[in-house]
Amino acid sequence: MAAQHNGPLLGERDGLRVMACRDCSFAHLETPPDTAALADYYVKDFWREKPGALERMEEQREWWAAIHGDWLELVERYTSGRALLDVGCGYGHFMREASRRDWGAWGIEPNDTAVDHGGTVFHGAWESFLSPDAETEIVRTRFDCVSALWLIEHLTDPLRFLRWCHARLVNGGVLLVVTPNDFSRNQEQANKAIARPYWWVEKTHLNYFTPVTLANLLGRAGFRVVDHLTMFPMELFLMLGHDYTADDEIGRRCHKRVERFDLRMTREERIALYRRWAGAGTGREIVFMAIKDDD
Repeated sequence: MAAQHNGPLLGERDGLRVMACRDCSFAHLETPPDTAALADYYVKDFWREKPGALERMEEQREWWAAIHGDWLELVERYTSGRALLDVGCGYGHFMREASRRDWGAWGIEPNDTAVDHGGTVFHGAWESFLSPDAETEIVRTRFDCVSALWLIEHLTDPLRFLRWCHARLVNGGVLLVVTPNDFSRNQEQANKAIARPYWWVEKTHLNYFTPVTLANLLGRAGFRVVDHLTMFPMELFLMLGHDYTADDEIGRRCHKRVERFDLRMTREERIALYRRWAGAGTGREIVFMAIKDDD
């Protein structure tokens, strides 16, 4: 982020205030947490504070494989190479789907709990990826695709990270970015009918993007967005009275309905639907494929 920040307040919850920063050209927490403490949190506690997350992801494995396969299908339309780096790879589900599609998949994961579940994974932060003690095979590879799934909202300097990704890619390589679509029309409507307004504002989400602000940031880092999808607009359940912000079990039931909805469609139907919804500005996530043009 820039040294100075100013802009109007967008929303606040539990003492966390989000501003639309004129200096950064995207929204972020008005007062970010201590950098060292945040890094330590991701190493030790991030997944520990999500009890049952791995089990739920395994239960949803068919659905995740379908969604990840959709994204990889689009990435493969833009690059013929098969070397992928998944930054913040977590438990490695995206890497496994990529490997199933004949990609050589590597990962970066700082968390002590999650790191052992992937394949070839560098244990550490992306900033230390090129340190002298890093694994040579990973360090010396330039990749055809770098993926950052639900990562950029957590970073203290997202522009620096995107430029780092640019340097890791071959010319014409693809950056796959997935991040929440925040302060959307759907969220603002749902805010009127729920127990916890601005439920999407939380301590580890430092940054809050719209398709426009993320596309602008990608352009500053040397990328050109070539495709845009989204995911199911979960806020619709809130507008219908299913307040999952107050009850995790309601959220799980709603998500099961989304899984069934998505899996009833063919890949081509899902891609077409979520591309249309993204173009209309709806959908819970921003899913961008961005190309690194020739240096």
